Amino acid sequence: MNCIDAIEGSFKCLINRFHQAYMDESRDDTIYVRNIRSLLEGLDDFIQHNKELQLIDPKILRNVIYGYARDKWLKSIRDMISKEHQPAVKNISVDSDEYHLYYFDYIYHNGMYPR
Repeated sequence: MNCIDAIEGSFKCLINRFHQAYMDESRDDTIYVRNIRSLLEGLDDFIQHNKELQLIDPKILRNVIYGYARDKWLKSIRDMISKEHQPAVKNISVDSDEYHLYYFDYIYHNGMYPR
């Protein structure tokens, strides 16, 4: 296993743990997204402080991990919506996905969503 695969796999495992806590405990989107942001900031710090990893493009790695966390969260949102509205909702609309992705991104970049 090469270095980038080990780093990516480690961060995906951490995201899985954060996501499981999100599902089991609070389902507070803001806490989940802030935790993801903290993990990614930690990833950036780690790569910057380990010069031997400078061959890794941190933007690509960050985007892969960010996308993984966001997709995992979106799937759980879809599952919750389909359970709550079953059988009325057979397919969740693209508009719903677009809104939820916007919502996730907004919290990620701003720390919270306006009420």
